[in-house]
Amino acid sequence: MLALQWQLERSQWWSPERLLEHQFRQIRALAGHAVANVPYYRDTLRTAGVARAEELTPESFRRWPLLPKSLVRENESRLRALRYPREHGALMQNYTTGSTGTPLRVFHTEVAQLFAHALVVREHLLHERDLSAKFGAIRFDAESATQAGWGLMATVFATGPACINSTATDLDALLDWLCEERPAYLLAYPTLLRALVARSRQTGKAPEGLLQILSYGEMLPADLRTLARECWGVTVVDSYSCHELANVAAQCPQHDHYLVHAENVYVEVLRDDGEPCAPGETGRVVATPLHNFAMPLMRYEIGDYAEAGERCPGGRGLPVLNRVVGRVRNMLRDPEGRMRWPRLGLAQWSWDLAAIRQFRLVQHSVHEIEALLVLERELTESEQEKLSAMLRERLGYPFEIRITRVPAIERRRGEKYEEFVSLLDG
Repeated sequence: MLALQWQLERSQWWSPERLLEHQFRQIRALAGHAVANVPYYRDTLRTAGVARAEELTPESFRRWPLLPKSLVRENESRLRALRYPREHGALMQNYTTGSTGTPLRVFHTEVAQLFAHALVVREHLLHERDLSAKFGAIRFDAESATQAGWGLMATVFATGPACINSTATDLDALLDWLCEERPAYLLAYPTLLRALVARSRQTGKAPEGLLQILSYGEMLPADLRTLARECWGVTVVDSYSCHELANVAAQCPQHDHYLVHAENVYVEVLRDDGEPCAPGETGRVVATPLHNFAMPLMRYEIGDYAEAGERCPGGRGLPVLNRVVGRVRNMLRDPEGRMRWPRLGLAQWSWDLAAIRQFRLVQHSVHEIEALLVLERELTESEQEKLSAMLRERLGYPFEIRITRVPAIERRRGEKYEEFVSLLDG
């Protein structure tokens, strides 16, 4: 692990050209293995007009067919390699449901797992965190506990203690726990973090000693950085990951944009015509993990859109994503045929409409939006009118708004929480 960190510390400063050359040496090896040992690729590439594996370039690789999640689900057994290098270690597996709720299983090797763990360590070192401090984490299905070290990080370095709690814990109890434990770093889902900050602002109860918030697993709400800075005086450091590929990108220590872990994954941001996006353009995220020889996911469509970035001004050569915009399937559509990702920025609900604890918007038709709300009390008629007006303004169209009170908005294991969900076909 320490040898990998030594390499990663140096490779982040390579030029983009050198990184790309390194990536395609690995892609050519992975592609050759896939064609020889993976039935799915052996069968589908016959008519694709793809260059021979040893001749692949960024241009010719774009002729390699995309791999959407639906095909991974349908072809799980055919995507598994009949054989892979013995030195890559034992076979492991990840499960995810994603936002559709349909299970997806991906197999990987110990080598792929090692790289995934190395990128977790890299992110801590990249942001120069005080490893002797206390680390706090709020995780799905965890139990409240304390432990002597920072989990994975403690297998490599001496660290301070850690405290853990569950996303199922009541929000007020979580805030009490946070104020009592006083961690220097707090890791949690962005939507939960925003709810905690909002609750803190309502109650006047704020954690002491917190240095930084670490968010993961969901799209970062546009206003969370501002709210955390204003209410708690701390910065938010986000990461971009998915269960199928592990960590894809880490936030730059000097900027809000994301640095792709190019040593472990080749990321393309593509326009609708399949060509690469220019910096500032938004497109589909397509990723190829470079070290998984057990189940190669070549040009895998993650299901997200992102905005491509210029080279990082800090000098690193790692590719840049300015922001991760949203899920492909959850675009807002209005009766005039316009489609876009809603940028809600609705954290002010928590104090303008203090009864709202959690929310999700569901589009049932091009005319109707349902607001699912977890409430402390019923909203008054004037509050409902205010909420509906706020939503129409944020969504950019005078939709019919239906307000529904629910006891909870659950997140399945492996599911990213989303504030907006579209149920429209296509």
